[in-house]
This record gives sequence, structure tokens and C-alpha cells, in this order.
Amino acid sequence: MWKKLARMDWPVFFLVLVLCGAGLLNIYSGTRVFPSSGISLFYKQMVWILLGMCVFFFFCFIGSGVIEERAWHIFLAAVVLLLVVLLIGKVRGGAQRWLSLGGINFQPSEFAKIALILALASYFSGRYTYEGIGFRDLLPAGGITMAPFLLVALQPDLGTAGVFLIILAAMMVIACVRGKVFALVGVAGAAAIPGLWFVMRDYQKQRILTFLDPGRDPLGAGYHVIQSKIAVGSGGVFGKGYLQGTQGSLRFLPEQHTDFAFAIFSEEWGFAGSLVLLLLFLALVYRMFYLASQSQDRFASFACGGLASYFLAHIVINVAMVCGLFPVVGIPLPFVSYGGSSMLTNMMAMGILANLSRTRFIFQSGEEIPFSV
Repeated sequence: MWKKLARMDWPVFFLVLVLCGAGLLNIYSGTRVFPSSGISLFYKQMVWILLGMCVFFFFCFIGSGVIEERAWHIFLAAVVLLLVVLLIGKVRGGAQRWLSLGGINFQPSEFAKIALILALASYFSGRYTYEGIGFRDLLPAGGITMAPFLLVALQPDLGTAGVFLIILAAMMVIACVRGKVFALVGVAGAAAIPGLWFVMRDYQKQRILTFLDPGRDPLGAGYHVIQSKIAVGSGGVFGKGYLQGTQGSLRFLPEQHTDFAFAIFSEEWGFAGSLVLLLLFLALVYRMFYLASQSQDRFASFACGGLASYFLAHIVINVAMVCGLFPVVGIPLPFVSYGGSSMLTNMMAMGILANLSRTRFIFQSGEEIPFSV
């Protein structure tokens, strides 16, 4: 245990703690004016962080090789949970995405993202060749991805479903899928995008149209984006000061503690504070990719790279959404946005990364010897 603790990647752990701290401060600022639940949301998030730490250390210290051995079991469990959601899931805002467990709402689609990364890492690590993975070996990976993608799209949650496709694309790059095959898949995917319009629901179409022209419905579908851009822009260079933001305190901005948490942060801390936050995220993602490149096991390398891509996708999509550069989708900002499912899933991902990153040590005579770079 002590050897594992000593060889844990502490930079990643401390970066996560700092980001969680920034998120707690932001949640307090964004929810303190809520009539009855503001302070309770702050304390609830604190509890989620503490539970997340337990999850982190559990996955960090489980036996070597257990994660790879159980990768497919984890994936099948995620698919089963997504099926259960469609049968008895809790409906909120017209979407059936949550399971209620003893009064706690859990969103299995968040867990399914990590499960898909592990499944694809296991599959691609067994098919890897120096010549690159061909089209025939890529087809099963597409089928694996389609299972959670379709189940989440039926909830409906196209934003989260799209993340599964991003994960597949990232894993294709990490696993060295042949360039011609990657280009073929890219062209086919681009050609299929217009067809999505005909399967979208009316509110989803409205989000796309609002993204193109937020002013077409400023008090309806475009309200979120307009108020978010006002919050970000009004922060200026150094911000209005902590607890001094008007968009949050006057409750002009909807979902200010979840999807639009970055807008509250930008208003209070300005461009300078936002830049620092983004640099912290950049340092975290860079460290994750570095650990992936140093792993001495193919599965560990692929899984760590997939987890880094997962976090990068969430950060880029959320920040772009808040700034009006991407349609409004339910993608939270890791460790900063309020949410139990998101926090526990992210901590699980970091615990898995910390576990697998120990493969950068070479085993000699029963001892772990650091791999020199």
C-alpha cells in the first residue's frame, strides 16, 4: 500500500484538488442566492468530492491488472444500466436520464463514457499492429460504440451521445488506425451529419438554430447563450470580484451552477482568472497524455490516452458552449460544475489513470524500478 501511495502520480492528484476547490468556491457564489437550496448545494458538492476521493483511492489501489481484466464486465454493466434507465428511469425536463437510488439521482450515461474507454482500450490493444489497424478490425469497435450511443440517444441526450463518437475517434488516433481508414470514416461521418436533422426532436433543432442566430428567440431558446455571453464579457480583464457578479446573484443566468458554471467564474474572475483556470485544465490534460505516452503496457497506454481525450472533449465543449461557439448541450465542466454523477465519474477516471500510470515502472526482481525518460 505504501509503495503504491509513494508511486502515485501526485501532480495529477493535486491538480484535481485545486480544480475541485475552484469549483466549490464557484458553486457557493452561484447558488448562495437560491431561496432554500443554495448553501445545501455547496455542502452537497463537498460531500460528493469526499465520496469521489474514496472512489479515486479505491480504483487507484486495486490490484495490478484488475482493471484490464474487468474492462468488459464494466462495459456490460454500463450497458445494462442504460437499458434500465429507459425502462424505469426518472424523467426530468422531458428526458429520461436518471436512476433514483435511495433519493440520490445517478446518471449512468456519465459512467458509460469511462466504461467505453476501457472496452475500446481492451479491444484495440489486442488488435494493434505496427502497420496500423485496418477497416475490418475497426468495424467491431464501431459496434461497441453504437450500443451506448443509441441507448443514450433514445433518452434523448444527443449531446452526451455525441461524446461517445468523440471517444471512438480519439481512440482510433491513439490506437493508430490507418490514415486511409480514418479518412474514410471521417468522410462517411460528415456525410451522415445532415441526416441527423430528420431524427432530431423539435427542441434539439431549436438549439441548432439558436446557436446559428441567438437573437431569433432572445427570451426563449436563445436566453441561455445571450446571458452567458453577457456574463463572460462583463467580467473584463480582472473580473468584478468574488461574490460580486450580477448575472449570478440576480439569477439572470439559468443553470449557473451546472452547465454554465464557467460563465459565473468568468464574470467574477475575468479573463485573467479564466486563463488561470484553463491553464490548470491544460496542465491536467497534458500530464494525462504524458502518462499515457510513458506507460509500458499497451492497454494502460490506450486507456490513459482515452481518458485524457475524454476530459479534453468535456473542457473544450463546455467552454465553447458558454462562449456561444457551440450549441447548448448538457456537458458539465469537470470538477467545477455541480453534480454527483459527474464528480464520481471523474474521480473514478482519475483513480483508473493513477492505477494504470504505474505501468511506467519496470518490474525487476519483484521491485518497481522507475522508467527513465
